[in-house]
Formats: sequence, C-alpha cells, structure tokens
Amino acid sequence: MELLKIIFDSWQFNLAMSLVFSVLLIQFYKLAVRETQSDGASTIILQLIGGLSVLLLMPFFPFRFSSDLRIYLLLLLATIFYALCDRMQTTVRKNLDVSVYTILNQLAKVFMVLYGITLFHEPIVVNKLIGGGLILLGNVLLFYRKGKLKFNKNVILSVLASFFMATAFVIDVDISRHFNLPFYVMLTLIVPSCFIYLAERHSPDEIVRELKSSRQKHYLVTGIAWGLMILFSIRALQTAGIVFIAPLLATSVLLNVLLASVIHKEKSGLTKKIIAAIIVILGIFIMVY
Repeated sequence: MELLKIIFDSWQFNLAMSLVFSVLLIQFYKLAVRETQSDGASTIILQLIGGLSVLLLMPFFPFRFSSDLRIYLLLLLATIFYALCDRMQTTVRKNLDVSVYTILNQLAKVFMVLYGITLFHEPIVVNKLIGGGLILLGNVLLFYRKGKLKFNKNVILSVLASFFMATAFVIDVDISRHFNLPFYVMLTLIVPSCFIYLAERHSPDEIVRELKSSRQKHYLVTGIAWGLMILFSIRALQTAGIVFIAPLLATSVLLNVLLASVIHKEKSGLTKKIIAAIIVILGIFIMVY
C-alpha cells in the first residue's frame, strides 16, 4: 500500500494520467457531439457524467472543506465563467477540427498572462511576452491562407471560450486546496451544468433522449475523461508546480493533432498544423521558464 501511495502521489504518475485523459477527452468529445441536435443538452450530459464519476475517488483524498464564505463566493463566480466556457466549447468542438481546436484552446494561457499584468500588477517579464507572442503566432499561422487571415464564427467562439476559461481560473486559483479534490472537481462541473440547464431551459426528456442516442458510449468516455483530466492535472501541478508541469502538459497539443489526423481523418493542412502546434508548445515553454 505504501508503494501505491508513493506512485499515486508522484508528479510522474499524475502527469501521465493527465495526458492520457486529456487525449481521450479531446478525441472523444468530437465523437460525442458531432451529430447532436442540442449542444446545450450535450454539455450538461458531459458535465454530469464527469462530475458524478470523479466523486468515486473522494475516499482517496483528505476530507477538508472551507468554512470561509469568500471562498464559496469566488467559486460560485468562477463556475459562471466555467459554464460560459464549457457551453461555447461544445459548439466549437462540434464544428471545428479537433486539431484546430486543440491549438486554439492554448490562447487561454495568453489571457492569463494579460490578467497577471493588468489585474495583479505582475512585472512585465520578457519571456512571458515572447511566449505569449509565439502562442499567438501559432494560431495566426493556422488561419493564414493566401495572404489573408481566414476564420469563422466558431473560431471567434473558441477565443471567447479561452477568455472565459482564463477568467474562471484566475478567480478560483488555489481554491482547490481548501476542498477534498474530487469534490472540488465535481463542483466545477455540476454547478455550471445547472446554470446551463436553467439558462437554456432544457427539459429532462431532452437530456435523456440525447444520452440514449447511438453516441452513448462516447458520452461516457468523454465525461469520465473530463473529470479525471481536471483532477490529475491539478494533482500534477500541486506536486511539481506550474513552472515544471505546464510545458509537459502542453505536449498533448501535438499529440492530439497527430491523433486527429488518424482518428478523424484530418489530413488537410497537416504540416501547417504540426508546425503551429510546435510553435505553441515552444511559446508555453518559454512563457513559464
């Protein structure tokens, strides 16, 4: 048992699990929602599966809960932005190539740097500016065709989703340390699902009907992978720190681009996508170092 605990608490194990579930999430999310008739219902289903399944791991983590009202108010505010992000992401993932989405999603890190400079008055560090610039360059390369930048409304939605993701993260940064970790992950999924359910007025029948579609297995894999990816990513960051772990987590960008070319047959512009992914990964590496 002691050996298992050492393995479970190691950054290597948590990083590996985070990468595995990140790849499963990104690849299967597309399979789950590409034929959905209700993007909102699909989002709710995935959030519920992810939030409820991760609760099974509660006994393996310390039982602690904050008594500070401010923590809960910040968490509530963060979940509003998570709801906006998650809802937009479903529409984006449904309509954009997996390889394109996985690169665009890294813009959240650029917004986080901008938040650090503007709201928290962090010093303007050259490596962060260069890293952010490279992430932007990788995304510009992705949509640069025949001397022009060409993108559609789904790209704009993806940028907005990245902004909301960064906003939520800035608000609830370090809040997870005040809770049993699986319970915290559950809150960041279940509470946003309630917001989406109420805002879009989905009926229970609509959600059940969507879940019982031919994509039911894809929903299950995606939802479970979502909850576990969040949990193991947080664990990896807690055990080794963001400076060391962030560039390693970013390797999933290139891996997902390559896998999407096989699983989803996304062969068009593959060389450009690979180059853009490498530039983005380099940008993240420079940003944190």
